[in-house]
Amino acid sequence: MKNFDKEYDPISRIEFIQNDGLGEETIVFLHGISSGSDSWSNQINALATNASVLAWNAPGYGNSKQVEQEVPTALDYSQRLLALLESKNIDRIYLVGHSLGALIAAGFASEYPGKVKKLILVNPAQGYGEFEQAKQDEVANVRPKLLRELGGTEMARQRSSALLFDASNDKVALLEKVMEDITIEGFEKSSRLLAHDSIHYYLATIDKPVDLIYGTEDGITTPKIMFEIAARHQNISLHAIDVASHLSYLDQPARFNQVLLSIIQGDDL
Repeated sequence: MKNFDKEYDPISRIEFIQNDGLGEETIVFLHGISSGSDSWSNQINALATNASVLAWNAPGYGNSKQVEQEVPTALDYSQRLLALLESKNIDRIYLVGHSLGALIAAGFASEYPGKVKKLILVNPAQGYGEFEQAKQDEVANVRPKLLRELGGTEMARQRSSALLFDASNDKVALLEKVMEDITIEGFEKSSRLLAHDSIHYYLATIDKPVDLIYGTEDGITTPKIMFEIAARHQNISLHAIDVASHLSYLDQPARFNQVLLSIIQGDDL
């Protein structure tokens, strides 16, 4: 597998990995709350035969500068993604967001619909914006506390069995790599985003087809939750990845890439 160096865009202040592949299309990947751009390595390599691929480090992750808002929303992160795309002269994209990245992707597609050819949610986090304050406070604090106590490497080891169905040594090593790059400040703000925002706010405003990929063995964003999201928003199509947990694209990369390409080759959003 080819490794790609990270680049830094001084205009958007975002660090990213880009593989300029064949074809005119661009696929953009947004990682989840405990992850990073490197987690998409299998997609960055394999999908470049079909399109250019870009995976960001979200604000506050790696060398990406964090958002200024103390309690940010998906739209605050979306503004930074828009700045990156404009800086790179990228017009319209296939937008793929995993977990918390799916919440951000939904916010982006809601705010900038003309930029998105297709919105593809992967094991999406709903967010807790519709929950009571006590639950929101718990969600905002639990992950940063874990990172402070364990550090990124040990957190990856302890969380691997919940994130992966196949927690093989190479996959756990990749988790360790991405979690080592998580900053506590970025983790605190993304945790507040998860605690106080909701994907439903944005999906309710999107009237075009949305695709949702999920792992059948996911114990975090469970299949039951995925069915509930699809029932609430009638424009969503579900796509199952068998024998895959929360990081479905890392658990079963070949199958995930196959499903993703079949979605991308369909009609525009």
